[in-house]
Amino acid sequence: MSTKKYWIVTLLLTVVILPLLSNGSLFMLAAATSLLSHDSNNTILAAIVYIVAALAALAALAILAIVPFFYGKKINSPEKFTTRYGPFVLPMVYTLLAWIIISFVSGGDFSRVPNPSIKILMWLFAPLLPYFFTVFFALFGGYLWQLPLVVTFFQIIFVSAFALGTWRGKRLATHDNRLLRPSVAFIFALYATAGITTYIQYHSVLHPDPENDVQEEGRSRNSYGNMREYHIFEENNKFIQLRHAPSLRLEPPYPKLDGAIALLPVYGAAAQAIYIKAEDSHGYDDRKQAVLCRNTPNAYKALISGDADMIFAAAPSEDQQKLAAEKGLTLTLTPIAKEAFVFLINEQNPVKSLTTDQIRAIYSGEIDNWNKLGGPDEKILAFQRNKDSGSQTAMEQKVMRGTPMRKPLEAEYHGDMGGIMRAVADYHNSPDALGYSFRYYATTMNTVRGVALLSVNGIAPTPENIRNGSYPFISDVYIVTARPLSENAQKLLDWFLSDEGQQLIADVGYVPIR
Repeated sequence: MSTKKYWIVTLLLTVVILPLLSNGSLFMLAAATSLLSHDSNNTILAAIVYIVAALAALAALAILAIVPFFYGKKINSPEKFTTRYGPFVLPMVYTLLAWIIISFVSGGDFSRVPNPSIKILMWLFAPLLPYFFTVFFALFGGYLWQLPLVVTFFQIIFVSAFALGTWRGKRLATHDNRLLRPSVAFIFALYATAGITTYIQYHSVLHPDPENDVQEEGRSRNSYGNMREYHIFEENNKFIQLRHAPSLRLEPPYPKLDGAIALLPVYGAAAQAIYIKAEDSHGYDDRKQAVLCRNTPNAYKALISGDADMIFAAAPSEDQQKLAAEKGLTLTLTPIAKEAFVFLINEQNPVKSLTTDQIRAIYSGEIDNWNKLGGPDEKILAFQRNKDSGSQTAMEQKVMRGTPMRKPLEAEYHGDMGGIMRAVADYHNSPDALGYSFRYYATTMNTVRGVALLSVNGIAPTPENIRNGSYPFISDVYIVTARPLSENAQKLLDWFLSDEGQQLIADVGYVPIR
């Protein structure tokens, strides 16, 4: 066989046949794994299907090795080392070099690739498309590091089986076998570089810790965790009962309510006691559609769009006020309670109090180590909240007061078929962490073991210090409206300002304004 023909046939094997066989093996392996974790009533049938899928995966792997083995054993391969192994090594080198370039072009952040770089990445990915099964899950599952690892793994098996075949055919030796060691060293160096870039990329951001997260107010997580205990109009939920039968009872049309997650215990308990279930609902409780909890940013959007009559939240951000003004609306804020804006630390942190100036210096980037504050020599992980959340708005307005905040810490999430995304990181209660929230949410709705509340200027955020005004960061809790209220909505707003409404607010755990 001529050298040209050998290269054509071998490249077809390495860039077409090898990917197809590897795809088949991975597909069967994924199917077997999925069946193994699948909860099936027919365990015998599931076991049989699992065994068949596993055997099919092994068969595909065996074929992947057998094809190059017999090819190396039967073919009259070139005598030069570079000519014989070049068609195997070049795709391997390309895979690793492409990954290294992709890592550097993206800066290690694949969720925010600049637009001009997207074309570069697409061209670099193009030759790897025959590994469509690997590429599909790497791109859409958020595990891009699988590309060099998995693809090169199959390439190494392929070339090793080929070399074994040449040995069995008594044609292993070449004229320049001395190139074997430097070639292997070069491949190893590329593999190590690709591995290092993967490690740097992975560790350049935080990753969610589902065992020890504090999900703060502002992120739409009300379908998770302890929020299941706050399902409105359900038996055995955690809404408190009013001390006495309410003086106000409302029939349809119900005022449409929305708000911050941390305030659902207030307006949810009120609605549960005051809204009278319609008799013609045929078993469907239409009150649920009138009492929602979509978090602060989405509640403001609902209010401005007319999907809510009133919302229960902290003061609006500048962007939320601007959005209302663009719609020709003026947001009216009626205070109904007081709340403390608090800072969260690990209870093992020796720093128990910070001044307002120190907190501002941390979040502006001026102070970045606990040893400057009397603590350990550890970098401060200063967590922030997502834009327009109630806690982030409070932080900007009450603490920073015009001082620009440092870039927030981000966490990398791998969503189901959603690829990689990065978002402002939720608070992780590590020993060097600092975060913020509202007192009620952090101490009542979402308590996490090991979290302590930081004193500010030596004053702890206790209900007494909120009531007497000595704690420096006190926020009003508002009923926010944007349009003239209906008769029922106005009655409900007035009720929250009455003795009954204020007593409910106190019983929930907030500090009433009266």
